[in-house]
Amino acid sequence: MAKAKTIEIYLPTGDASKVSIARITHEAIKVIYMDKSEIDSRKEDLSNIGCYILVGLDAAGEKTVYIGESENIYTRIQDHKKKKDFWSGVYVIRNSPGAFDRAHITYLEQLMISKAIEANRFNVENGNRGKNTTMQESKINDCLLYFDTIKTLVKSLGFNVFVPEIEKDELAIQDRFYFQSKDNLWNAQGVYVDEKFIVLKGSAVRTEPLQSKSKSNELKFKEKLMDEGIIVESNGRHVFAKDYSFNSPSLASNVVSLTKTNGWIRWKTKDGKSLDDIFPRDKQ
Repeated sequence: MAKAKTIEIYLPTGDASKVSIARITHEAIKVIYMDKSEIDSRKEDLSNIGCYILVGLDAAGEKTVYIGESENIYTRIQDHKKKKDFWSGVYVIRNSPGAFDRAHITYLEQLMISKAIEANRFNVENGNRGKNTTMQESKINDCLLYFDTIKTLVKSLGFNVFVPEIEKDELAIQDRFYFQSKDNLWNAQGVYVDEKFIVLKGSAVRTEPLQSKSKSNELKFKEKLMDEGIIVESNGRHVFAKDYSFNSPSLASNVVSLTKTNGWIRWKTKDGKSLDDIFPRDKQ
C-alpha cells in the first residue's frame, strides 16, 4: 500500500498555466512547470543540474514530449528554443544542491524516457533512450526512489506522461468486457476501473456511420480521437492505437459502434454477463 504524502504546490505568479512548483514536504526534489514565455524570467530556477521534459503538440497535433538532462538546464533549454518548435512548456526536475550528480541525471533521463514510452500517453520525440551509463547499486536505488517522487509530482500537476490508462498488474485482475457486432463491423474490449470504462488498445471500431448518423456526436467524438492519434487506420480498419479512458461505458460503446447504445448492457464478459450484472447500478 502506498504511503500517504503531503504535496505542496506553489504558484509564484498566481497562474498555474504560467509557473507551478510542486514538492513533497520533507523531500528535496522539486518539479517546476514553466510556460515557454516564462523561461527567461525564471533563470534562477533553471541554472543548475537536473532533468527536464519539454511538452507540446507536434505538427500532426499529437501530444509530444522530449526528455533531457543537463548540468545547466537554462542553457540547454535556450538551445531547444532555437531548434525545437513543438513545445509550449517545460517541466524541470531539480534536487537540493549537491544531491544530483552527472550519473544520477543520466540514469534518470534513461528511466524517464523508458517509462514515458511504456505509458504510451504521449509521443516521445527522443530518437533514442538516452545515454548509457553504469552506476553502483546504491545510486540506482537512489534514482528509482527519485523517479517515484517525480512521477507523483508531475501527476499532481496534471501531467500524466508516466501514468498509463491502466497499470499492467491492475489490468491482469480486471474482468474483461467485449462488444462485437454480428457482421464484425466493430470488435472491442475493455475494463471498468474507478468509474471509468477503458477501451483497450487494438479494439476495432465502426469505420463508417449509418447515413442517418453522418453528423452524430458519436462520429464527432471518434473523429476527435482520430485527430489525436488515439484511433488510427490499420489494414482497412479503424482501431485504438492505445488504451483510452471514457467517462461512461455508454460513451465508449457509442464511439465504438457510432450509434446510441446502453453500455451497461452492451459490454459483456465471455460468459455473457453484462457490465450491469458485474457492477449493478441504475441503467445509464
